[in-house]
Amino acid sequence: MAIQVTKRDGSREPYNADRINRAIERAAEGLPDGLAMTMQLASELEITLFDGITTEQLDEAAIQVAVQNVKDDPDFDVVASRLLLKTIYKKVLGDFETQTELALLHQARFPGYVREAVEDGLFDPRLASAFNLEELAAALDHSNDDALRYIGIVTLRNRYMATGPGGQMLEVPAYFWMRVAMGLSVNEKEPTQAAIRFYRKMSRLDYLAAGSTLVNAGTANPQLSNCFVMQMDDDIEHIAKSVRDVMWLTKGTGGIGLSVTKLRAEGSPIRSNNTTSTGPIPFMHTIDSTLRAVSRGGKKFGALCFYMENWHLDFPQFLDLRQNAGDPYRRTRTANTAVWISDEFMKRVENDQPWYLFDPLETPDLVELVGEEFSARYAEYVDLAEKGKLRSFKKIRAREQMTAILVSLQTTSHPWLTWKDSINLRALNDNTGTIHLSNLCTEITLPQDRDNVSVCNLASINLSRHLDDGEWDWDRLAESARMAIRQLDNLIDITRSSVPESEHSNDQNRAVGLGVMGFTDVCERLGISYESDEAYELIDRLVEFVSWHAIDESADLASERGAYPNFAGSGWSRGLVPIDTLEAMERRRGVPVDVDRTTRMDWDALRAKVSGGMRNATLMAIAPTASIGLVAGTTPGLDPQFSQLFSRATSSGKFLEINRNLVRALQERGLWEQMREDLLRSQGDLTNVPDMPEDLLAIYRTSFQLSPYAYLEVAARAQKWIDQAISRNMYLESRDIGEMTRIYSAAWRKGVKTTYYLHMKPRHTAEQSTVAVNKSKSSGRSAGGFGFARRTPARPAVPTAPAAPVATEPVAPEPVAAPVAAPAAPVLVDPVAPEPVAPAPAAPVETPTPAVEVVRDDDVLVCPTDPQELLNCEACQ
Repeated sequence: MAIQVTKRDGSREPYNADRINRAIERAAEGLPDGLAMTMQLASELEITLFDGITTEQLDEAAIQVAVQNVKDDPDFDVVASRLLLKTIYKKVLGDFETQTELALLHQARFPGYVREAVEDGLFDPRLASAFNLEELAAALDHSNDDALRYIGIVTLRNRYMATGPGGQMLEVPAYFWMRVAMGLSVNEKEPTQAAIRFYRKMSRLDYLAAGSTLVNAGTANPQLSNCFVMQMDDDIEHIAKSVRDVMWLTKGTGGIGLSVTKLRAEGSPIRSNNTTSTGPIPFMHTIDSTLRAVSRGGKKFGALCFYMENWHLDFPQFLDLRQNAGDPYRRTRTANTAVWISDEFMKRVENDQPWYLFDPLETPDLVELVGEEFSARYAEYVDLAEKGKLRSFKKIRAREQMTAILVSLQTTSHPWLTWKDSINLRALNDNTGTIHLSNLCTEITLPQDRDNVSVCNLASINLSRHLDDGEWDWDRLAESARMAIRQLDNLIDITRSSVPESEHSNDQNRAVGLGVMGFTDVCERLGISYESDEAYELIDRLVEFVSWHAIDESADLASERGAYPNFAGSGWSRGLVPIDTLEAMERRRGVPVDVDRTTRMDWDALRAKVSGGMRNATLMAIAPTASIGLVAGTTPGLDPQFSQLFSRATSSGKFLEINRNLVRALQERGLWEQMREDLLRSQGDLTNVPDMPEDLLAIYRTSFQLSPYAYLEVAARAQKWIDQAISRNMYLESRDIGEMTRIYSAAWRKGVKTTYYLHMKPRHTAEQSTVAVNKSKSSGRSAGGFGFARRTPARPAVPTAPAAPVATEPVAPEPVAAPVAAPAAPVLVDPVAPEPVAPAPAAPVETPTPAVEVVRDDDVLVCPTDPQELLNCEACQ
């Protein structure tokens, strides 16, 4: 039967195989063995067709067929990316035949795209009036889109690109990058030239702004800040206001950190009505429900983390917030939790001393004290408690509480461990009050009080774009650091917030957080193991270089635009830079900080310069970058590879990830075709692949194969150059509580300020799954999965051009179905629902139950994690 294709206008025409084959051939142009790839994809596409298929379904089916073959050769991802880009170009710009026509369409349609979006109320009116649109159009370069991978394009399209009424697609990638660049340049003296410079950097993926900025820059609602850090005071008016602020900040898609340490304990007296307090837990449940109510719509989900100091009388109840069992009104299903730990507690754990819990109503000053001042005052309260002069307190062994924290961390992935004194004693913005908590993803460390909701603005440098044939382009890296800082500083004057206290803090401190991503990517490309002295030296050198140029640029901006209002009295004003704070912390803590102190840059000259003025209170923070890392096509933050081959779920669907660096290394040795099937059978574990070269086994070790102390050393080397903190995921194979205590104590001793999620290796290696997903509504047939039941013909091994490996942020263990022939959307499975999986109840210390298990789908490993982690990263990254 002849197949008829339904066109966009509803008319039908016979299926033209030659036209589709030519499109696939163009998508494979320039790739090794492109002709064989074209023939293979064309033949496989034939079996997916059905009578009446629409032109859109046909395009999507061609993309999907290419995606099914990524397991055999990552070059199929290039084909899928090009085919998907073509569908986007056609929808936004219209039909074209040649790349020259496409370039002309980009330029010709750009001014109208901006003006129409402004007229429709979607974009900031200044985009149409403050810029030379024709000059911007001439600077557009759609060839930069070639750097985008398939998952990156889908992420851009689904989460970041602007849409019109009814979800109408308005942007191609070049328009998107230029719109963001324009939105961050409107306050420049020469906005057109500034926008072109920012556009070139971002479109080439040298650095990326964080998620909220990418979504809202240049729009009529420029809520561009990413992280908000707030503290709840112990009175009903401020509690109510905090709930209101959480609602508005969540609506603006920012990630939130909220300290509840000040709230009096359960049973504490309330003098105004002669009753007793319910404690902080019910208020936390209320805020958790608020998050669930507000964060359902839009492209990005809001998320929050509660922080509590572990001397609070209700801390044991705080530890139970993420447990599955118990009173549902005293649990949080959406919000995360983190514990704010003092040096005093860590010392008492080491010395096996008692630990006292107090009611903040009776010990209100402990929240504001740090270091030796905290320890002295804490000892006074201990004395008062022992003398019976405090209304209520509890006494336990410090090691007992540490065990309870770590058991909860094993079973629920919460609370995350963060160190109050490491943060406060190293703060250069120490003249504006105590830092009471971190943010949603634990990398932001800013003071806050009743009048200030701290705000940070994020961007991340893609290290992999600055490494060319094994050589670092240091000039390009310096330019990226400096331009990103200038762009972030612009953002502060452009962004809007619905919370006056956050506007005030933003204006007074101008805090920014420039980070890096792709560290594992560059280690692999350089042929060094994550767990090696070479890797530790590399991260040390890279972050020092970025930090120096970021600080120097902020000092230059202060000369040009003025210092931030709270500069006087800061550590900067005293000529201090981040590495100088290590000695001060070591002296006040009384415990050595175990980290290398080597320097390479001219810090003395910079010390003199910063004392004259800084534009920004903070300069650096390393965020997890799980989402923007997908767009950048590199590994997230400082994280290792989870596996060399695995299934990744995102809010845009489920995707197969394969480490391109490994494939290239095997192809260069002529081993890829020989080892490909074994790699699939071993679910990406190289140790189970026969005859795998020893040097590759060392370089391509995955998250659970690396020592946790390697994670700490990498973080410690980077942390000494960073004025804020690092979102440091941890991966542990051991479930021994004693070993966990030693690991987290080592983090504290090395000066690591915060840790983020803990991923535990499951005791059971796999579960099998037969869940079917992604049913096709148009044909009634089920759509394709990853195609593992069908083996495509082997092709001769050919070298692959260098490419960034996949990002490895773990995701929800949702299975993937086997394929059935039918057209499918570019997304492989239904989007991940924004509903976190409830963790298992706490188990005894000896055999704690993991929060989630690894699930294997016939031939592919699925990342194990609490799916809430994905939502956290999507909230601000």
